[in-house]
Amino acid sequence: MARMLWFAALGCLAAASATAADPDEGAASARKLWQVGKYDEAIEVYDVLLAKPEDLKPEQKAALVLGRVEAWSSTGQIDKAKEGLTTLTADQPKNADAFARLGLLLFDRGDWAGATLAAKAATDLNADHLLGRWVGARLAEAQGRQGDALDAWKWFVDSFNADQDKYIKDANALLVIGQAAERYYRAKARGEELSETLNDVINEIYEAALKADPRCWQAPWLEARLFLSGYSEGAARKELQRAIKINPRAAEVIVTLGQSDLQGYKLAAGREKADLALEINPKYAPAFVLKADVNISDERFAEALDASKKALGENPKDEDSLARLAASYRLLVDPESALATEAVVLSNNPRPASFYSMLGERLADRRKYPEAERAFLLAARADPERADNRIGLGMLYMQIGREVEARDLFDAAFAADPFNVRADNMRKVLKHMAGYRPIESPRYSVAILPGRDALLGKYMSRYLEETHDELAKRFGYSPPGLTKIEIMKDHAWFSGRTIGLPFIPTVGACTGKVVALASPGATQKPFNWARVLKHEVVHVITLQQTEFNIPHWYTEALAVESEGFPRPQPWNKLLQERVPARKLLNLDNINLGFIRPEQPDDRQMAYCQAQLYAQYMLKRFGDDALMKMLDAYRRGMTTEKAIGYCFKVEKKDFEAKYLEFLDGVVKTIKTRVSEEKPVSFSELERELAAKPDDAGLNARMAYEHFARRDLKAARPLADKALKLKPNQPLASYVKARLLVTIGDDDAAREVLVPAFDEANPDERVVDLLAELQMKAGNLDEAGRLYEIAHKGDPFHTKWIASLARVHLRQKDEPKFLADLAMLADSDADDLGVRKALAERHLASKAWKDAIHWATECLFVDVNDPVGHVVLADANAGLEKYKDAVEEYEVALTLKPKKPGDLKVRLAKAQQAMGATDAARTTVESILKADPEHPGALELSKSLKDK
Repeated sequence: MARMLWFAALGCLAAASATAADPDEGAASARKLWQVGKYDEAIEVYDVLLAKPEDLKPEQKAALVLGRVEAWSSTGQIDKAKEGLTTLTADQPKNADAFARLGLLLFDRGDWAGATLAAKAATDLNADHLLGRWVGARLAEAQGRQGDALDAWKWFVDSFNADQDKYIKDANALLVIGQAAERYYRAKARGEELSETLNDVINEIYEAALKADPRCWQAPWLEARLFLSGYSEGAARKELQRAIKINPRAAEVIVTLGQSDLQGYKLAAGREKADLALEINPKYAPAFVLKADVNISDERFAEALDASKKALGENPKDEDSLARLAASYRLLVDPESALATEAVVLSNNPRPASFYSMLGERLADRRKYPEAERAFLLAARADPERADNRIGLGMLYMQIGREVEARDLFDAAFAADPFNVRADNMRKVLKHMAGYRPIESPRYSVAILPGRDALLGKYMSRYLEETHDELAKRFGYSPPGLTKIEIMKDHAWFSGRTIGLPFIPTVGACTGKVVALASPGATQKPFNWARVLKHEVVHVITLQQTEFNIPHWYTEALAVESEGFPRPQPWNKLLQERVPARKLLNLDNINLGFIRPEQPDDRQMAYCQAQLYAQYMLKRFGDDALMKMLDAYRRGMTTEKAIGYCFKVEKKDFEAKYLEFLDGVVKTIKTRVSEEKPVSFSELERELAAKPDDAGLNARMAYEHFARRDLKAARPLADKALKLKPNQPLASYVKARLLVTIGDDDAAREVLVPAFDEANPDERVVDLLAELQMKAGNLDEAGRLYEIAHKGDPFHTKWIASLARVHLRQKDEPKFLADLAMLADSDADDLGVRKALAERHLASKAWKDAIHWATECLFVDVNDPVGHVVLADANAGLEKYKDAVEEYEVALTLKPKKPGDLKVRLAKAQQAMGATDAARTTVESILKADPEHPGALELSKSLKDK
């Protein structure tokens, strides 16, 4: 590698030497290297060309120095760049380009006094100097001199419109003009005019820059930033790919890619981009700002503070950096330092709209609603014309359930800037939600779309009130006022309601003030809405209880623990695989597992480990451990400080003992992890060729051929494996499957029986053998086999379901019902098993059990009549006739089977509760539809006798 770099360096030096006789050609060659990201090579060429400055014309020397300054700046060598520019301005005091570039460098370093002097020197030498005027305009903008800034931006627009031919082939000039035009049109244009003018900036200015210089990566980069500001992520990433293709080492482009990742909550990818940009340019302040944003979103507030300070080390007056510093202080519950930061900003700029807007975004991201609202309102006061302030405040109001105010803000923002996708999306969401209606109870307001979800809203409202006291008692807190629950028509509207963008990978979300759910009736797979709702309401309680200081992992831990379901078997398998390998999340990175997992299983692992953190604290520190942590977060402590405060141990010890706790958990888990490592067919062929007499390899190859339906190829391989190792499990399984295909079940059983190892049964062998025993009517033996498999893997639903089939055929009702209950516990969304439980308990007159499982049916599908019918019949069995009547009436609206019979039961319940007139009316309606209905005729007679 070093040899390759040495040859590359020689190549650069050779190129420089070859062009030394023509410095203009050399400067062009070096610039090309810089444009494509070969910064060090460009600097080497510039160094050679500037080795003898006395041989250069002044304009040649200036071009080379300015080019080297760009290359130095791109690699973070700011001191060298500053020294080179200072020397050049001293050597060429009439060079406006040198003064302007020095002014830009000083401005980017926060030296506004020096930047002012340098910019003035440039424009004194050339009143129309673009870069000099650009620096002056940026200073006016940064200092809050809005009128001066607007006049400055207008000058660029007027100058370009007056003489486009003057600039159309100058890529550098077009880049400056385009950025100035963006600012001017955002300040002055409204509605469609703004969209048209911004599109003109893209098409007539930035694209012209790229046409003038095909290596001008800055043009698509600036287009991408414009798109990203309007949340057009797809268009932005397309332009960023154009830019990165030209210059794969442009820190500016890499950081903007990271900002796009951040918009999509791809935090790990955003962090990687920030780190990569800093490897290229360790002085690039926006990379530190991106790192601060990622850390804030990931709840690493101390690290966000550190990143903000590093950004300010590069530019102490940068409002983006100062906003992250203030946000970090707020999130670390240090309001004095946050206010001190704000005072610094105001001393620089009395109208710091950007500072307040970014501060509001960061605080809203972490649900610091009052502080975020204040920031957005101050941003709007600082610059009433900016649409992004209205959008930020509107999104905040959506999060806290103030939709009416949000609607006005989004309408105003879209009228001002239709280029913004989020504003448009939220207007559509609010227009759609205008048709929703609230179902209010003492503590909740459930908003539903009348029609399909009307019944869902009613039962949700009832469930919320029924569970509220339990949760309030558990956590010692009840949120004030009505908690808003919004049931969105489908997942697309749910996603739009939640983030204003097309997709979010959940069916429920909580802001701490509002819970939104996708309607269960519109999702591809039904889900247990009661479980999801309970989970989200726990978030409402714990977020408000801690004043939104609780970290993501802990509120999830408490929510999962509150659901009351056993740990899913997939989680057990993850623990078995990951705990021994120590492939685990910890308190430093567990939040990332929820927000944007690096690996497919990380999100599930995050939920699993969070719940286990809660269980570990209860076991080690006592029954009040969870409440102690809640109180510590309410006081504003970080997790590390909370652990020390609550449990008097260091975080290191806390984590070490947690790992020991996980080791103990794994020992209690009974589930089989396959010892067979996945291997490709071609790799298996190579292994078998190398070891043709390996029984295991022959068996695996036989299985692969059988799986591909190549039965002819599978048979000899299975026979060979069994000859090499009699009763080899996998080979026995394949041989038995082959025998089953020709209908010889008896022979298949004979092959499998000796292959079955009771102490360590092969899953495929026991599954097929038990199935064959059932088929032969040997139910006891089949049950014994399934019990052995179940004992070794107790939560594997296949064995539970298989036992249920055996117990059903044996007519062992108690065991069958126990099997179904386990299946229901293992899958909260399984409606079929809940129906079976409800109907069977009803048939045996176990009224309370029937009510329990019928209610569980409604939690999955409230519009299925079966649950309501069972609920009604069971309540009637308990002589709770009022409840029975209500459920019968609901069931009759849902097109049940045999509605006449159901109406008879309704009439009987009405009669039993003393509503004789209502019972007569019900009977009359039955007889009108079916005059010969026997149940109705009999009941009619008894009603006439009264």
